[in-house]
Amino acid sequence: MKKIIIVIVAVLLGYFINLKFIEIAYSLGFAELKKETLLINDQKMKVKCDSYALGFFDKVKLENKFQQCINEYEAQGYVIIDQQAAMKAV
Repeated sequence: MKKIIIVIVAVLLGYFINLKFIEIAYSLGFAELKKETLLINDQKMKVKCDSYALGFFDKVKLENKFQQCINEYEAQGYVIIDQQAAMKAV
């Protein structure tokens, strides 16, 4: 019985430490950024622009590269059919 209580306490303690670590890491700028855009042209050819970063990163620089990819394909006649973005603390 004592071992079960120790295991439960250890699991709960680990869970709360993990929650606090995530909050602290996110407040310091450590995060995950994932963006993906699917484009298609009139010949039904599909292309994908994506951006992924994990850790401490320059969000503006990543956003500019991502938008540049989209702009290049739109200049070639592609149109956006799907766009997904997610940013979360790790």
